[in-house]
Amino acid sequence: MKKNLFTLLLGAAILVTFSSCNKYEESMYNEANGQIRYIWYKSNVGNPNETFTYSKKLTNYLLSQIDIVDSMNVGGLLDKHFVFSYNKDNTISSISLTSLTNSETIKFAYLDKLVKYMSYSVNDTIRLVVNFYRDNEEAQKITRIVETYDSTFFSVKQLISESKLYSKFIGNYDELKDFEMADTKSLKLRCNKEVVYNGENIVYIKSVYPDLQKIVESTYTYEADVLNPYYGLCYAYNGLLGFSQKSMTRKNVKTYFNGVISDEEIVVYDYYDVNQYKYPREFSYTSNKNNYIPFKTYICYRSEYKN
Repeated sequence: MKKNLFTLLLGAAILVTFSSCNKYEESMYNEANGQIRYIWYKSNVGNPNETFTYSKKLTNYLLSQIDIVDSMNVGGLLDKHFVFSYNKDNTISSISLTSLTNSETIKFAYLDKLVKYMSYSVNDTIRLVVNFYRDNEEAQKITRIVETYDSTFFSVKQLISESKLYSKFIGNYDELKDFEMADTKSLKLRCNKEVVYNGENIVYIKSVYPDLQKIVESTYTYEADVLNPYYGLCYAYNGLLGFSQKSMTRKNVKTYFNGVISDEEIVVYDYYDVNQYKYPREFSYTSNKNNYIPFKTYICYRSEYKN
């Protein structure tokens, strides 16, 4: 199974650092108790699959880099280096990855430290733009998202499959493979997302792809006693992981074409080790598409790491 951090961590959860006035921000990295240091898949023995590095800025520790080692890499050599840059107010300005084939960048723009705009570029050409819209009465919560894709890029499987930054932080190409069926005369393909909250957690997302006659409905339930280490972090966009406070126990995704259901996936999450701060150290997930075989993830937090 593809090891996508934000897919595997849909079940992880924690409380974000609040400012003195308790205003929610999608820019501050969590306090030390919730900052991930290492992640392992399958077993927490040996070299970690993901290493998080932080830089101290005054009293804050800001995430500066994530290094990835594929689980099949026996030698333990680093495969990918995702580099984070910041604005003066500590909001994330960009994430970048440079490889032998591509230079990829995600850039962010904010309104009152709430993410307003996100763009994804390959070799300095913008391939995806994401705009966020919020409820006027409760402006902190997203109600609608509009994604605009470059059809020339996203309709070619090879191009997007080589784009590791996209699959890591934004989405999974498997969800966009139907773009190949769209009218190639259209330079832009759109997705309109309706987002519904219950308290501080997203419980429903309806994604409409007009050019494909496709609708994806996702519903979520949560574990009250486990918190999300990505909550409040705008870069955890894949699956909107950064926008729910609690941990997920179940995800149900239904796909419709021309109003007829064509596919359904059910994912269930179980937690085995939650620390005193309510952050998960070990959890697993199973899916009806993988014969309910459990896949495990192990997390070590910066506050618990002893060198």
